Amino acid sequence: MTSVWTAYSERTGEPSKVLDRALTTDVLVIGGGMAGVLTAFLLTQAGRDCVLLEGRRVGSGTTQGTTAKVTAQHGLIYDRLLKERGEDVARRYFVANQNAVEGFRCLSQAVPCDFEERTAYLYAEGSTKPLEQELAAYEQLGIPHKVLNKAPLPLKNNGALGMQQQAQFNPLKLLYGLLPFINVYEDTFVSDVKGDTAHTPQGSVTARHIVFATRYPLVNIPGLYFMKLHQERSYSLALEGALQPDGMFIGVDDGFSFRTYGEYLLVGGGGHRTGEGPGPKQGYRKIRGFTRRAYPQAVERYAWAAQDCMSLDHVPYVGIHRREDPNWYVATGFSKWGMTGSLVAAELLADLIVEGGSDAADVFSPQRSMLHASLASNLGTSTVNLVKPGKRCSHMGCTLAHNNLEDTWDCPCHGSRFSSEGAVVEGPATKGIDVGK
Repeated sequence: MTSVWTAYSERTGEPSKVLDRALTTDVLVIGGGMAGVLTAFLLTQAGRDCVLLEGRRVGSGTTQGTTAKVTAQHGLIYDRLLKERGEDVARRYFVANQNAVEGFRCLSQAVPCDFEERTAYLYAEGSTKPLEQELAAYEQLGIPHKVLNKAPLPLKNNGALGMQQQAQFNPLKLLYGLLPFINVYEDTFVSDVKGDTAHTPQGSVTARHIVFATRYPLVNIPGLYFMKLHQERSYSLALEGALQPDGMFIGVDDGFSFRTYGEYLLVGGGGHRTGEGPGPKQGYRKIRGFTRRAYPQAVERYAWAAQDCMSLDHVPYVGIHRREDPNWYVATGFSKWGMTGSLVAAELLADLIVEGGSDAADVFSPQRSMLHASLASNLGTSTVNLVKPGKRCSHMGCTLAHNNLEDTWDCPCHGSRFSSEGAVVEGPATKGIDVGK
């Protein structure tokens, strides 16, 4: 299955390099998705000697599966932040993300990537109380907004809350356009990091600063990322001939998401925890069933899946990986808002490395409180799957579930995925498994 971004992005320029020796650099960035590339780009622009290592190809992970909304509207986040962390943190969260929207606008002027300004909307199919509470948060924080009595979508709804001056773009066009400005090695899988050195089958890189931008940190003990994170899969279709709404929309009732790209309408949804829930067949079936009813004349041109890392409180973990290693940094847990979050992370990490601090460091600190209801859910899932019989994940030993549609073995605890031959498809696992016969 191919995403629309892959189909409409062409990579040109120099062929990729593979690490074949030992290197020394100032900063090593591990992971060639949006967060990793932007971090390497900003550090290089700041004059730092920076190397990026990607285990496969740049943009081949979550970035190519995103819906690519560039927005500071992250579900019902502001009402939640006001209640849990106060007005100052909620306001700085918005400022950091809105600054990232403007940062993408500036980057798009240098690297054409189909950047288009749009209003982002939350719509409600059921009770409007969550929208009303979020609207009150917008008003308290001074966030520009608009209210619709009904969202222009082919489903029953009770209105929408819009955040103005947001955007959408093609993420791979931006990534490919930034590659000439950074020193990147592809097909270079990092199997381990100890101290100031990352090890690969082909060579090693020693650095003063190491950034883990691998969606899920490949080193997570200590740091407790195995408790702080879980992963979810979701699904998208690109439709030709479907009526296009004016804006980007996502439901607050586990509904569908909508945005446009050229002649296509992109519809997303059907999400579930990796290795659990209805699975990909049901995920695609849910979207296709809806789109056939809502857009009977439309033609499906592309279909793809994405995997997202979810934090306990829906705020990313960005900053020092753990107190014991102040020169290790992490960017993870974007909770399905990884495009804007990637630039927030890149700017924060560049400030920490270059300036020694950041005004947003405490907002996104990986050391913040873990006392959230989702912690119990993560621990419960791990406990159950550690004792169930079956094939075991090489990461922490949880029982794997077979994904019949994609023919992979998926871990419900931490989201690792393995091919039918046992090779790592997605981390945090760094070693394959024996699938037997």
